[in-house]
Amino acid sequence: MEIASQLFYAEGIGAIGVDRVAEEAGISKPTLYAQFKNKSGLAAAVLQRRRETRERTITAYLDALPEGEPSKVLALFDFFIQGHAKPGFRGCPFTNAAAELPDSTHPARVVISDYKAWMRNLLTELAEADGLDNPAWWGSTLMLLIDGANARVITTGDKNSMKDARQSAAAMLQLQRQ
Repeated sequence: MEIASQLFYAEGIGAIGVDRVAEEAGISKPTLYAQFKNKSGLAAAVLQRRRETRERTITAYLDALPEGEPSKVLALFDFFIQGHAKPGFRGCPFTNAAAELPDSTHPARVVISDYKAWMRNLLTELAEADGLDNPAWWGSTLMLLIDGANARVITTGDKNSMKDARQSAAAMLQLQRQ
């Protein structure tokens, strides 16, 4: 799974065959197929593992914020800014995979949809914790900023896009609070 995750993220799901995953993982193709049935199953399992890891990491990050954090919403943008600065970052793995997998019934697309719904719900909860009116609107709008910043990384390579998204969110929050 780790090898497949690295390869899919670095080069794309479509560009990587199961032969290469099996070879680099040091396992046979029949072993891979016995575990995941097919490449679609492998892609879904890789993204599910990423989802679980990402959700735990984000939750732990937010739980570790100091008491009295002025904005948990902006703190989440800070978390993503740190991710964008890492070497080898090439955008949100869920957004990248969704762009490669147009079939909404693909098993990996179900995982992607679930992760994006979780993130939107988290943003709604953070907006409510920040005392914002209409938290559901904020959750959806902030999700657009995050998805837009991630898309800009994919389309232009701009790794500062999340900083721009954070500035936009901060300006919107300031207007809301006036």
